[in-house]
Amino acid sequence: MPDDAVPAARLSAVDGGRRARAWLRIAAATFAAFVPWVHAATTSSNFTVQVTLTSQCAATNSGTTTVSFGTYTAFQATAQGSNTVNLTFQCTRGFAPVSVAFDTVNGTAAGAGVLTGLQYTLTAGAPTLVAGTAATTASIGTADVRTYGVSGSMLPGQAGTCAASSCGPATHTRTLIVTF
Repeated sequence: MPDDAVPAARLSAVDGGRRARAWLRIAAATFAAFVPWVHAATTSSNFTVQVTLTSQCAATNSGTTTVSFGTYTAFQATAQGSNTVNLTFQCTRGFAPVSVAFDTVNGTAAGAGVLTGLQYTLTAGAPTLVAGTAATTASIGTADVRTYGVSGSMLPGQAGTCAASSCGPATHTRTLIVTF
């Protein structure tokens, strides 16, 4: 029987079947195209990372830390200076100490003291700053380094205290206090 002789009812059933199979092929192809995406799906959730940092400075002295006035001759006509020692502190980056002072155990906070009957005055210069480096995901970073030069002087004309022709060297300990 020629195609044009196929009854209309049968033609619409054959045509409907073709259409259904075509839709099934399209649906299967569409599903297959999305299957890799279904297996590669992701989701996310935000969260907060938090820390509280307590800033500080810490002494890191090394090497000679003796302020030496050398030899003072009783009643000398000129002031006696000392060498300068560098006292170093590591501080939290960007955190500056508020002030410095000397201990009051062997003198005054302003730096005055007496050793072998000789009055002296200590001075802490303004700090030099070497800026630290910021932390990254690859390194921990470094601290700011503050260095204070400490030196002293003795006034002329002092008698001192000594029962022999020479006494010394006499020492006592002083402390530079950094307030932050």
